[in-house]
Amino acid sequence: MNSFNKIINERQFNFQPFEFGERTGYHVDIKDDEGTRWEFRMLKEYGQWKLEAEKLPAWILDAEVALGKAIDEHD
Repeated sequence: MNSFNKIINERQFNFQPFEFGERTGYHVDIKDDEGTRWEFRMLKEYGQWKLEAEKLPAWILDAEVALGKAIDEHD
């Protein structure tokens, strides 16, 4: 696992791997059009990547499947 960037829906998402005990996943961050940085985690549960965070805008939530696909393609 290593860091990478991926353009999804015309926005650049930055992925950084993490390990916390037995859990592994990716810390993801992105800036919106106003310059606000959004941060969240992607964790693999039951063979599927899931977004873990609170109070994210809909455009990030809607990208969950594409984010998981980007991770699988990278790994």
